[in-house]
Amino acid sequence: MSSESANLAALERFFEKLALLPKPEPPTPNLFSVAGPGQHENRLSDLMAFFMGGHPGAPRWLAKALLHALVRKGHFDDEHLQQVDWEAVTTEREAGSWSVESASTKRLDLVVSGNDFVVGIEHKVWASAEHNPFDAYDSLLNSYAVKAYRCVLCPDDSKESVWVPAKEAGWPTLSYSELLASAYALYGQDVAPADQTKWQIFYQELLQHLTSIAQPTEEKTMTKKELEFSLKHFHDLYEASQRLEQLDQELMAEGKSHIAAALQIAVTDINTKNKPDIWNEQTRVWRFFPSAWSKAGASQICLVYYPSSESEGDESIGFEIRAYLENQKSSGPWLQEIEQSFLRVTPITKQPDCTWYRDGGYKDGNGHDTWYEAKGRWLVLSAWPYEYTKAGAMKALGDLAAWVDEHAFQTATLPAEQA
Repeated sequence: MSSESANLAALERFFEKLALLPKPEPPTPNLFSVAGPGQHENRLSDLMAFFMGGHPGAPRWLAKALLHALVRKGHFDDEHLQQVDWEAVTTEREAGSWSVESASTKRLDLVVSGNDFVVGIEHKVWASAEHNPFDAYDSLLNSYAVKAYRCVLCPDDSKESVWVPAKEAGWPTLSYSELLASAYALYGQDVAPADQTKWQIFYQELLQHLTSIAQPTEEKTMTKKELEFSLKHFHDLYEASQRLEQLDQELMAEGKSHIAAALQIAVTDINTKNKPDIWNEQTRVWRFFPSAWSKAGASQICLVYYPSSESEGDESIGFEIRAYLENQKSSGPWLQEIEQSFLRVTPITKQPDCTWYRDGGYKDGNGHDTWYEAKGRWLVLSAWPYEYTKAGAMKALGDLAAWVDEHAFQTATLPAEQA
């Protein structure tokens, strides 16, 4: 066996091992990540305020968790915490304080107040704190004439533009994880034993949502088993990545060759990028730009490929072919005539006398086969190769390029401004 055959055989055995890895569990969705505030700062603050006693009859679980978290960090007095009358705790959103310097009202995200204390909370998810008027916030808290505490609440990976201005203003930062640690520590004591209501469910969903965005830059992409496997087989992974790059270049070169032969031009008269575009992580796209088509902007023919188990050959790759036609001025009759010609000539089911076919369906009012983009300036033609293999896709790619060239780029068919 040649060394090349041995290497390929070893790589195939590696792929067999890779296929045995258990699929990672999808992340558990929660109400607020799927249909709620996401990472929208104001709406998240609204939810937090509710669970801090922001409405009559609302629970105060999150307010209690916040104060316990501040105690752990030394920013709230423990003896004071023991004396809090939780029934008297309320929370205000966007509490305002007049700023003489700017002659405007400055608003603090959350103000939690009790019988003899007040806590000001500036909430940051993504925004910086560089322009926050902490002096105005301090004046607001002092106006309550009780013991005042303060903090900037933010995800764990808060930026320097958050914690530096906060530190300079004397406002301690409190991370989501620190708040969540207190919330879960108190859950069995305060939340679980309470009379069953919908608020326990919503509160649990909120905590789960805050957990999911607590460390946005440290999300794990591998399970422990996957990481161990990858470290053990790093060489094989690297070789596989090199093979994928070689495949990309092979498909690009073969695509150019088929298009050039179909258009009867030199391969050097077709331009491409250095690497394929990546769509939806796994879908790769080579865009081919025949120089003769440049009179119509960036018109192009595309080879789209992706993992697929439906290949009609001994392959695990699927193909789609597309043409993007640009009218530099508007979606005039030129594009519409080409669209109608394409729909007339392209069969809806496989026909042996045509190397491509189309879906013939519609989704959300748009055709699967043709559609417009960029406010109607771009027409997209989409088709599938008659033979669902690499060879079939290359044949269809060249034939579609020839059809587009004849119907869209011969002088007689071009609009007057592009002829």
